Amino acid sequence: MLPIHPKNLLLLISSALLFLVACTHSEPEKTPENREASRLNNHQDWGIYRGHASGIQYSALDQIHTGNVHTLEKAWEYHHGNPVGPGMYANPIIVDGLLYFTTPELNAVALNAATGSEVWVFRPDQYRDDERPFRGRNRGLTYWEDENGENKRILNFVKDRVYAIDARTGNLITSFGENGWIDLRKNLPQDPEDVDFEATTQGMVYQNVLIIGGRTPEGEPSSPGDVRGYDALTGEFKWIFHTIPQPGEFGYDTWEFEDGVSYGGTNPWGGLTVDEERGWVFFATGSPAPDFIYGGMRKGENLFANCVIALDANTGKRMWHYQTLRHDIWDYDLPPAPILATVTTEGISKDIVVQLTKQGLTFVLDRDTGEPVFPVVDLPVPPSKVPGEQAWPTQPFPLRPPPLNRTTLRESDLSTITPETRDYVLNIFRQHETGPLYTPASMAGVITMPGHQGGAEWGGAAFDPSTNVMFVNINEAPTIHSLVPLTGSLDTAAASPLQRGQMIYNTACTSCHGINKVGNPPLYPPLQNLGISRDSILSVLTYGRGMMPAFSHFSEKQLEELVVYLQSNTADADQMQPNDANANAAKAPRYANVAPFFVDQDGYPAISPPWGTLNAVDLDKGEILWKVPLGEYPELVARGIRHTGAKSFGGPVVTAGNLVFIAATPDEKIRAFDKFTGQVLWEYQLPAGGYATPSVYMIDGRQYVVIAAGGGGKNGTKHGDSVIAFTLPD
Repeated sequence: MLPIHPKNLLLLISSALLFLVACTHSEPEKTPENREASRLNNHQDWGIYRGHASGIQYSALDQIHTGNVHTLEKAWEYHHGNPVGPGMYANPIIVDGLLYFTTPELNAVALNAATGSEVWVFRPDQYRDDERPFRGRNRGLTYWEDENGENKRILNFVKDRVYAIDARTGNLITSFGENGWIDLRKNLPQDPEDVDFEATTQGMVYQNVLIIGGRTPEGEPSSPGDVRGYDALTGEFKWIFHTIPQPGEFGYDTWEFEDGVSYGGTNPWGGLTVDEERGWVFFATGSPAPDFIYGGMRKGENLFANCVIALDANTGKRMWHYQTLRHDIWDYDLPPAPILATVTTEGISKDIVVQLTKQGLTFVLDRDTGEPVFPVVDLPVPPSKVPGEQAWPTQPFPLRPPPLNRTTLRESDLSTITPETRDYVLNIFRQHETGPLYTPASMAGVITMPGHQGGAEWGGAAFDPSTNVMFVNINEAPTIHSLVPLTGSLDTAAASPLQRGQMIYNTACTSCHGINKVGNPPLYPPLQNLGISRDSILSVLTYGRGMMPAFSHFSEKQLEELVVYLQSNTADADQMQPNDANANAAKAPRYANVAPFFVDQDGYPAISPPWGTLNAVDLDKGEILWKVPLGEYPELVARGIRHTGAKSFGGPVVTAGNLVFIAATPDEKIRAFDKFTGQVLWEYQLPAGGYATPSVYMIDGRQYVVIAAGGGGKNGTKHGDSVIAFTLPD
């Protein structure tokens, strides 16, 4: 035997210790509850949102590959018949030959997955007592069957209800919940009549437990963003996890609560993922409410806002949490659900959780413990200059992978696509403050980079288990964050409809349309001297239009009061003053949030391109492998301005054919990229923007790629009503 150098001996001992730690690391016991994966939790069928309970957006199918993708052609196109807002965000699921998706009216539709012919349509409007139809953001449906393969059903999430539908016939299952649905306003620590909850992303099922998150208002009043478990067969409520801790619960002391304030948010609006082996559910929460760039009424770290959380899926018990941002005052909620992947770090296989953020940061966490896999440092960040605010003094910064977008903004970063553009954005830049990441809003206005539509969005990322590479689309877009003081508190009992309407406006509308309805052109027009009728205003408020969401949570009375204010002239608004006579009667915001995008005179981001990219990230090493522009703006292309990238909404999928498919861009195309190089190998002009994540499946020996092309959305392009499938020629 050759002698061993002392240094090498030390390395051998260290390696042995690491091996022992890895082998003895606490892992969940194999119990009857942790049975084999459900039959659809595979990488072939796409029977689950994002293709798999892990959320990795990967297909093991390789019939379509880099050598033949250029021949891909349309196999079929289905029209649901009502091209309206907000568009279609659905990622279709495919089960037993049927393809299921949702329309903007949240109708559930079943198609023959091979031909696109309609099998059934379920219309939830017929089961609502009121006459106000609902159109909303919805990312699809959930399929469930029992352990014997019986009770096959589609679960349809419509605003604050969950309907169970027979998967083959489309008939309502009336034995589910109460009268055939679950009422999601119930089983929360708030009066059901006051709850405003919207299930924007479908729930996930572990065995027979349906687990649900959703959207809540960002202003005041708000509603709790709690996560709940229900029986998937009966609809019976099983458990709740309070994302805003209740008295006596862990994390309660991380908040400074004020009497009379309605707290909410901290909600997993981007969905959930499930580890069936461990029996755990994972989710990522949004910002706390009220107010998204002012936190004076909710001082503290604010657990469990901006957290990655693992729960026991059967009981709702917290296994661990990791907070990516403390006391969020930037609207940096966590958009996509966590990704569950397995990588190799320092020669050791490790199960991980990957969390993407609007800041462009990527947190890679140990799946058993929630501890960072790569180093994370806690760094000082700027304090707030706004009276009443207390920004948290430090924030966590992962060292690997590096940020996927710019996190600061300098004069040299401003757009130069034309000389006129440069002059326009430079003038705005010099009127506002700037600073590093996590510079708080001010009354003068702070240009924040990235803004609240920056970094990763709800579409998440695709992970390739054969290479351990993640593919993610990233937005580069700054925002101007300002706070406008609102003096006094309004006595709502004595206030006029005009005053109450202004209070609602200041809570819900100023972030886009500014104080006193002055607007933030060119994306957000002024609302002074509106030349449209009361009914037209009500229609826009109820249904939304373009980039404006629907305000369906307002009562009829609130809508009428808001219309009174919107139809008032500027002089009326200027003369209004809040009433201090009864300051405790209602808590009005101390500041109005104003958060327009920092854009040029034509509405494009005010920084130099690229404004959107597709990125390949090695998660073994935490390194960026390549970055290419994603998307273009047709108006700029016509002027010879190319390869700018664009803001994208919707996610990518990666396949064993070495392809990355993604739509998501305002040029209304779907593209296929070579996963090794980022080269575009195929593109197709859709009839409307595909602001959704594609699905990949095999039927009768043929592989298909399908995308919902509903347009609209945050890119504000024309609406469409198409679901389109592509396959290779015969």
